[in-house]
Parts: sequence; C-alpha cells; structure tokens
Amino acid sequence: MNRNISVQAYLPQHIVAWLDNQAKQAQVSRSHWVSSVLLELFQGQDLREEARANAVRIQRQLTFAMCALDGLLDGHPDPTLRERVHDGKRPGYGVF
Repeated sequence: MNRNISVQAYLPQHIVAWLDNQAKQAQVSRSHWVSSVLLELFQGQDLREEARANAVRIQRQLTFAMCALDGLLDGHPDPTLRERVHDGKRPGYGVF
C-alpha cells in the first residue's frame, strides 16, 4: 500500500477559494481534489509523450510516401501531371 506524503503550498486566496469550490462540487476534500488533478496531469504527460512519438512516426511515413509519389509522377508519360499535382489542380475539378 502506498503511503501518501503531505505537501504544503502557499496559494493566493482566490485560488484557494476556487479549489474549495471545485472540491465541494466533486464532494471530496480539497486535498483529495488537488491530488486527483495532479495525478491526472502526471498520467497525461505519458500520453502526450506517446502522442509526440506517434506524430513523428506518421510524419516520417508521410515524407516517405510523398517522395515515392513524386518519383512515380516524375516518371509518368504526362509531363504536366507532376506539376498539376504539386499545384493542387485536378483536370475538370478546379482547385481543391
């Protein structure tokens, strides 16, 4: 069983009033409410790190796909196709 350790913080009066109100609405003690918020913030940090790693992985995959597509377009028999794709124009559809 984990034993919680008391931490003391000095906060402005309006912040303490807000904390009291939030804890009262949640029907828990001020200490329990602050502890819950800090724990959620700490756990959220792990999720943010995972999300950053996923974003980097996706960005690398997109870069690879874009280079492959550019190579395919460069070798296409229609010499204007690559330019039209880079300009964002499709024949008959206008700019999307």
